[in-house]
Amino acid sequence: MFAANIFMRDFVFSQGSRFLERSAQRSLSNAEKLVQEAVDVFSVLPHFRVPVCDAVLQDRFRVMMLRHPVLHDVGLVYNGNYMYCSSMKESTRFVPVSDQVTANASHLSLVVVKDNLTDKNGILVQWHISERVSIGAFLLSDSFALDAIQANFADFYRMKLVLNNGDIIAETSPESRLKDQSPFYNFEFDPAWTKDLIEQTMPSDRYPIQVAVGVPFDAVWNSYVGAMNVINGLSILAGALILFFCVRLGLKKPDPYHSIEAGIRRKEFIPFYQPIIDIQTGRLSGCEVLVRWRKPDGTILSPGHFIDVAEASGLARPMTTLLMEQVASDLSIAYQDNPGLKVAINLFNGHFQDLAVVQEIQKIFGNSGVHYKQLVFEITERLPLENLDRARAVITRLQDLGIRVALDDAGTGHGGFAYLQKLGMDIIKIDKLFVDAITEETDSVPIVDSLSQMAKGLDMVVVAEGVETEQQLSYLRRSGIDEAQGYLFAPALPASGYVQLVNAIGGGALKKGRSSKNDSRKQNSADQGKKSA
Repeated sequence: MFAANIFMRDFVFSQGSRFLERSAQRSLSNAEKLVQEAVDVFSVLPHFRVPVCDAVLQDRFRVMMLRHPVLHDVGLVYNGNYMYCSSMKESTRFVPVSDQVTANASHLSLVVVKDNLTDKNGILVQWHISERVSIGAFLLSDSFALDAIQANFADFYRMKLVLNNGDIIAETSPESRLKDQSPFYNFEFDPAWTKDLIEQTMPSDRYPIQVAVGVPFDAVWNSYVGAMNVINGLSILAGALILFFCVRLGLKKPDPYHSIEAGIRRKEFIPFYQPIIDIQTGRLSGCEVLVRWRKPDGTILSPGHFIDVAEASGLARPMTTLLMEQVASDLSIAYQDNPGLKVAINLFNGHFQDLAVVQEIQKIFGNSGVHYKQLVFEITERLPLENLDRARAVITRLQDLGIRVALDDAGTGHGGFAYLQKLGMDIIKIDKLFVDAITEETDSVPIVDSLSQMAKGLDMVVVAEGVETEQQLSYLRRSGIDEAQGYLFAPALPASGYVQLVNAIGGGALKKGRSSKNDSRKQNSADQGKKSA
């Protein structure tokens, strides 16, 4: 019912506005017609020079009055207020009630005046012949008949015909109409006459006049009472049906596929950037891109909430494309000024089965400030590659462009060290699982040591993920690990935060942030376990 009433209020308002627009148009057309009659009279009179006021001219003025009965008086006007050689009488004086307003033609002007003899208000239309003399036609305010034009809402509407400067030529309102009908009755003003007015103003494109009309919203609303009774009844039924279906939908679990698909379409998946540090020199090496889902309400979801569905459904492909486009936009300027920095982006196993991914990367980064040599694409061991030969072809094409390829989550998945031999990787990333095994009591972590030794033999860079303690950092440094990332250094940052970091230190040394480690250890575990494309 609430929705139906809201809709009906909009409908009533629009209907009232259309009605007022038509009323204003009728009134304006009538006013333009009256002013035009005065102009027509001028066009057949001697208006190019100051005429001599004689019996012949007065007779011509009288003929014009007979032909145009809407005109109350026609004559010569001196100084804008004194009419002589009048068609009605020898002379009369007008008291200006408004400023004079010039029409589109500079020799034509309009002014609201009061006839000093009859005490009648009206408008004096003047055709200026000289600086002080003009031909004038006097139109009574009553001639515009604003009361007669309106039919609907006759008891409530108010209308004004005004000059463009706002001075009133003629007006009508509920108060004025009651006063005209009962001049001796003392009535009280009703606030409902001006409450919630629907208003329309329509200017003339021919003369400097405009019509303003208004009607209380309640007056229009009351004319639809019958329709509202029907709508309220139907809305109760519709509301019950809507409530029933909402309950049914609420009991159903939302389809995660369609939610993710809609999120990609609305560009809700955004990149966060986790800094990577060269732990041998302490300098910033670059970052890894981690996806976040920013919901319309501002909630930020980590990859653990959606990445499995995205991989299984194939939506990881368009999600990765969206992220790469945002990376190119976010980092172009900062990376153009810091060519030694890299950015690592996760690809999924499906990417390495189609050479089209190479063309897509060229299209996105080819003309950006992020150069190919700054790009690192990571492939995880967690899911097997279906065709190693095709994957090798994709990797070769990427490396031919200067792009490096990293084996992510090394030692945790299907391919093992075979990937390193067959696919020609450039970088090995040690999973957080093995870094967590480093404690104060740890003497050695065989998998970390062996990966480090093997990488050195293959001239590969080794990056440790999920570094959270000083003990882990010291052990990794002693083991010859090149780079590391984790909350010991910095959490994953939004684009603005990471760009500020780059602009502040470039490839300089990054101080370790202990405070971020304690606040975000749990989030880091989720990020490293379920990373994005």
